[in-house]
Amino acid sequence: MGLYLKVYLKFGILGCLILSFNSLEAKNLKQEDPIVSKVNSEDEVLLTESLFKKMIENNPPEVQLIEASFLELKRTHLAAKDELALRLDGDADVYKSKERALPPFDIFTQSSSQYNVGLVKPTQYGVDVSLKTFAQKSSNAFLAGATISGVTLGLSVDLFQNFLGRKTKTSLKQTAAGLKRANLEKQTGLKTFESNLRKIYWSLVATKEQKALVESLIKTAEAQLNDAEARLRSGVTDGGEAARFRSQLSTRKSNLLSLNYQESEYLKSLRSLIPELDGKSIKLATYDVEQTIGRVLECIALIKVQTEVPFQFTPYDEIVDLMLEEEKYEQKILNTYNDPTIKLVGEYSNVGKDFGYEDARQDLSDDPRERSRLGLTLSIPLDGSKTRTKEVAQLAAKNKYISMAQSNLAKVKSFHTETIIIIETLHEILNSQKDTSKYLGISLDVSRRKFNQGRISLQELISEQDSHIQNKLNEINSNLTIIKTLIDYFSIYTETPCDFNRI
Repeated sequence: MGLYLKVYLKFGILGCLILSFNSLEAKNLKQEDPIVSKVNSEDEVLLTESLFKKMIENNPPEVQLIEASFLELKRTHLAAKDELALRLDGDADVYKSKERALPPFDIFTQSSSQYNVGLVKPTQYGVDVSLKTFAQKSSNAFLAGATISGVTLGLSVDLFQNFLGRKTKTSLKQTAAGLKRANLEKQTGLKTFESNLRKIYWSLVATKEQKALVESLIKTAEAQLNDAEARLRSGVTDGGEAARFRSQLSTRKSNLLSLNYQESEYLKSLRSLIPELDGKSIKLATYDVEQTIGRVLECIALIKVQTEVPFQFTPYDEIVDLMLEEEKYEQKILNTYNDPTIKLVGEYSNVGKDFGYEDARQDLSDDPRERSRLGLTLSIPLDGSKTRTKEVAQLAAKNKYISMAQSNLAKVKSFHTETIIIIETLHEILNSQKDTSKYLGISLDVSRRKFNQGRISLQELISEQDSHIQNKLNEINSNLTIIKTLIDYFSIYTETPCDFNRI
C-alpha cells in the first residue's frame, strides 16, 4: 500500500491525466458504468472500449487474416500427420489385343484383367506396412482364362535416410512446435488489433476534449468581439480592435475545423478496421474520468517496480523458444537431404491358381501356396548439386528463424526498458506543462485587468490567450501519448496484471 501511495504522490501531476480531464465537459460528465455500451438505434453506436471486444468476436477482416495465418500452420501440421494415416489403395485394368502371331511359337497375351486393393499404413518409425488382395486373369494361344488370386503382406523399411523414423518424427516435432508458435502469435495478433482499436478510441476522446476546450474559447472570442463592436458603435474604440477580435475568432474556428477533420480521420480508420460500423453514426459514450486515472496509475506503478524484464507477462519469450526449436528440427531434416535412399522391401503372399476368378479364389482357400519376395531399392546422388542445395537451405533456415527470434527478443527487452524511460520523460513534460498552465492562467488574469485598464494592447492579450490554450492542447497530447505508450506496452506484455490492460 505504501508503494502505491508513494507512486501516486510522485505522479501527482497525473491528476490531470487522461486527456485534460479537468475540462468543463469532463467535470459535467454523469457517472455511468464505462463498460456498458449502448446502441440507440440501428444507425447510431455509442462507443466504449468494451464494445471492441464484441466487434473482435464478429471476425472483422483483420481478425480473419490473423486466423488464416494460424490455420495455414495448423494445416501444415495436420498434413504431416496425414502422411501417416491408414489408407486404402487400389487399381484395376483390362487389356485386349488382336495382333498377328509370328510363326512358329509367338505366344502373346490376347486379353487380361487384374485388380489390386488393400490397406496401407505408414508409421513414424520409417516402416510402411500393407495388406492387399489381388487377382490376375490372362489368355493366350495356349491358355484361356488362367487366373492367379492371392493375399499379400508387404513391408518397406527405410535403412538410412529415415532409419527408425528419425526424419518423420523430427518433421512431426517441427510442425507441432510451429503450431504452438502459431497459436501464440494468433493471440498476440489479436492483442495488437485490439490495441490499435483502443488507440483510436483514446484519440477520439482526446479530440473531444480538445474540441470542448476550443469551443469554450470560441464563445469567449465571440463575447469579446461583441463587446468590441459595441464599443466601436459607441465611439470608444476604433475598428482595429474589432478586426483583431474577428481575426482571433476566425483562427479559433479554424482550429475547431482542424479538430473536426482529425476526428473524421480517426473515424475513417475505425470504420476501415471494423466494417460493421460503416454507415452508422459513431458517438463516444460517457467515460469515467476518475476511474481511468486510477487504472492508469496502477499500471504505471506496476511497470516501474519491474526492475527486470517481466517475461512472465509476455508470450514472446515462449515464441522465441519455439522458433529456435523449429530451426533445430529443420536443420536435422535438411541434414538428410543429400543422403542415399536405401529401403528393404519384402512381400509374403498366399496364392491360388485356376481358370477363372472363382476357381482361383477357391484354390486359394483350399490349397494356398506360399510366395515371397525380398529386395533392396537404392538411390545415391552422384554429383554435388544436392549438397550445394542443402547448404543453401540450411543457411536460409538459420537466417529465417534466428533473425525472427532475435527480433522478437529485442522487441520484448526494449519495450520494457524504453516504456519506463518514456513514461518518466512524459511525467516531467506533464509537470512542466501543468506548471506552465498554472502560471499562464495567473498571467492571463492579470493581463485581462491591464487590458481593461488600457495598460497593454489587445495584441498582447490575444497572444497570452493563445499561449494558454496551446499549452492546454499540448497537455492533452501528452496525456494521449501516455495512454498510447501503455497500450503499445500491453500489445507485447499481454498478461500485465492491471485493470487498464483489460477491456
